[in-house]
Amino acid sequence: MFSQPVSTSRPKLAKASARLLALCGALILVSGAAFAQDKGTAAFDAYVKGLEKLGVEIETGAVAYDEASDTLTVTNPNYTFSGTIRNLPPKETEASGKDGAKDMVPSKPRDLAFAISMSSGSLAITGLIHEDGDFKTGSWTHSDDTRLLVTGSVENEGRLKVEGRLAGISATGYSFTLPEIPAEDPDHPVSRWLPFMQALFLTSYEEVRIDSTGLTFEGHASTDGKETLAFSGTSELDGYRMADAEKGWIGEYSIDLMTQDLRTLDPATGRMLRQTTRQGKTVYRDIDAAAIVDLFDPDVPVTGEEETLIGSGSMVDYESSQDLPDGKALKTSVERGSIRDITVVKQGNSLLSMLDQLLNKKAPAPEELIAGVFQFYRSFAIADARISGISVEFPSPGPAGPGDGDVGITIREMAMTDISSEGIGEMLIVGLDAPELPQGSSVKLDWAAIGDIEFAEYSPMRAMIATLMADPNYGESNPLDVARAFLPRSFGYEIEGLDVNLPEIGRTQIGKAEMTLSTSVPPVPTSLYVKNDGIRVPVSAIEDEDTKALLQALGLETLDWSDETRLYWDEATLELRLERLMLDIKGLGKAEASARFANVPKALFEDPQGQGQMAAIVAQFVDASVVFKDGGLTAKGLAHVAEQQGIPENVFREALVAQATEATAVIGNEAFTRMVSEAVSAFLKDPREFRVTLKPENPVPMAQILGSMATPQVLPVLLNVNIEAN
Repeated sequence: MFSQPVSTSRPKLAKASARLLALCGALILVSGAAFAQDKGTAAFDAYVKGLEKLGVEIETGAVAYDEASDTLTVTNPNYTFSGTIRNLPPKETEASGKDGAKDMVPSKPRDLAFAISMSSGSLAITGLIHEDGDFKTGSWTHSDDTRLLVTGSVENEGRLKVEGRLAGISATGYSFTLPEIPAEDPDHPVSRWLPFMQALFLTSYEEVRIDSTGLTFEGHASTDGKETLAFSGTSELDGYRMADAEKGWIGEYSIDLMTQDLRTLDPATGRMLRQTTRQGKTVYRDIDAAAIVDLFDPDVPVTGEEETLIGSGSMVDYESSQDLPDGKALKTSVERGSIRDITVVKQGNSLLSMLDQLLNKKAPAPEELIAGVFQFYRSFAIADARISGISVEFPSPGPAGPGDGDVGITIREMAMTDISSEGIGEMLIVGLDAPELPQGSSVKLDWAAIGDIEFAEYSPMRAMIATLMADPNYGESNPLDVARAFLPRSFGYEIEGLDVNLPEIGRTQIGKAEMTLSTSVPPVPTSLYVKNDGIRVPVSAIEDEDTKALLQALGLETLDWSDETRLYWDEATLELRLERLMLDIKGLGKAEASARFANVPKALFEDPQGQGQMAAIVAQFVDASVVFKDGGLTAKGLAHVAEQQGIPENVFREALVAQATEATAVIGNEAFTRMVSEAVSAFLKDPREFRVTLKPENPVPMAQILGSMATPQVLPVLLNVNIEAN
């Protein structure tokens, strides 16, 4: 039952403790036998009988009723709910059957025995009224000596024990209806409880609070009859409060302070590793608890309408420290966090059916399981979630150098916006600073974000999941189809102010980098925008030795460049435009290119490796240009190569002109060869700007261009090629 937790995982027991308190409170405060209107002891008797029908045993001392104040006083109330959940899904199984759900053969039977009890010195209830299964109270207050005990065990696997003390338990304006125990239904052991859960959530109250809670818990794993302590710890909650609830809608849920001290067993070392957590004021507002139940209810139609699950939430002063196996610790803190507009949209899913199958020892079909979980997560959306004032401290990895200690990273803010089944609006990180990394390194980042992500449609994705499950090799022979089903339709990123300093290499900087791409013919992008400004990389960091040697010979110690690419295909006009392709390297020069094509068919993007290549023949060339503005590359390059070859620079320039003349002579167009020779000669003598333009009077079919390869002398005229310098 209890596997040994991984030492670096973050336990969720504090939040689970809060949910446990809410469940226990619900068990205590709900009821439901159907009688005429009762009050006082008669109403309390109906309450007791209603809980007994649910299997909750209640023992009390004296029960006194003061009619003048309409107050019931109950001494020593003790609530106990216990039982055994039999035939749990096995940990190790063999599946029989070929298609669809499969029979599961467990390696050994698994039953969960559990008990939950809660006791107090006294209970005071005012204004208790019972009528036709409905209960209303003015107030409900337990004494400050309330105790909680929870136990659970699976034979030969493990056991859990939680003990708690609670003070200041009270509820005002509480009204509820106890649901009926569902009829036995062996084929639907889970889904039959859905109406019960719906009724349990639809309670109303002005306020429910527990002023302070202290819990101790421990879990043991059992192997071959030998018990091992897997985890133990304590948790404290102050100021637990829920208010303004009506029929499952909760106006506010808050906890003033939550602390936890947990020790978990590290299987590798056999040591107990400690984790401490502290979280300040936590508040959630406008919560619709019933919306979660609706997600599972097959009778609730799939309308596509959003429902608010949580209107807003906030927390402050989160701190955590986690021991690591090497004796050091990972420390994390967050000054504040917030979340806004968590919504749910009912999606078709079969999770309840799959749970029924599991408890009936049937393994759901793999594609059904994947699709069911996928659909459940697709139901949720978050408008905005962010945390700020983040600090992380961890031991220096690897061998420590002189002065190396713990590594500290601070982040001003992290956020997510517009997260839903449709896509992701933005995920960003702002103000990252790691000034003292190992070996004297450092990293600083002003801003980074990914966003504008549009997910693929679900229906083709669902069909592809089924295809891949039926034929695992399908993806190898049809990679384009798989990519078309799963890849997003758009994506973008931004980086600003990145500074990485590695002493053995040097400093790398990015002033600003951004990219957006999208497609109307997935998965091939039909729109691309890339722009990088102020990219600075040490030449010594370049891995290619020839490139490094050339740049160093040109006198560059740092490669400082900017670039830009703008490419777009218009489905309406079938025009493909390379609006700009630019590279600017300081100290060398700037190159720009552009091109346009007309009548570019959609088939080129739909099947680029097959029919698209044939379809591209019908496209037409419109125009193109290439411009190079020299910034020192030509003069430095000529001098460097001439020196390497041991010849005068002017002789080398003349040789280059001769090579250009010879290369174009094979085309058989003397005017074109002369134009190239004159332009190259002029540029090498005075390197400023070199331009090539192709601008035919009318668009030229690609088929005609390819056909002209047999008579290349016509191409310069056909494409109206112009080459000039300066």
